[in-house]
Amino acid sequence: MNRNIRVTAVLVGAVASAAVAPSPASAATGSWTVSQSKYNIYLDGGYATMYFSKSPQSAVPSNALITGTSVLVTPYPNGRTSETVRVCYRQQYSTTEILCTEPQEITGATTITLSQFNGQSARGSVTVRHTLYGGTYPATGGTAQDTVTVSYQY
Repeated sequence: MNRNIRVTAVLVGAVASAAVAPSPASAATGSWTVSQSKYNIYLDGGYATMYFSKSPQSAVPSNALITGTSVLVTPYPNGRTSETVRVCYRQQYSTTEILCTEPQEITGATTITLSQFNGQSARGSVTVRHTLYGGTYPATGGTAQDTVTVSYQY
């Protein structure tokens, strides 16, 4: 009798283990893209910061986390001698930049691919700051736009 009980216990345990084995799940993915013109810069060494986020933010699932960020930046056509771009991330409802790239010099249209923001909420915003040195002022962005694409998983 003891022998049958042991066998039954092993079989019950095997069935229970099979019943709770996790099934493979695939996460859903999405992205948002926003393009906008650059603000004017009025003096040498001055900067303009543009803000990019999905509008309305509620269109992004509340549990969506960033898996990649791509930023296409275009230079100001003011004859500048130097232009740097810094990209930052802000959490939703915040005015504080919590993650930023080092300033990167650009000479033409440049795509910056980032992974630093991965794992952050896709409902946050991305800022792009252009800083100019040299050239004529005020510097206007002209018809060129910067574009931010945020990919996410939820």
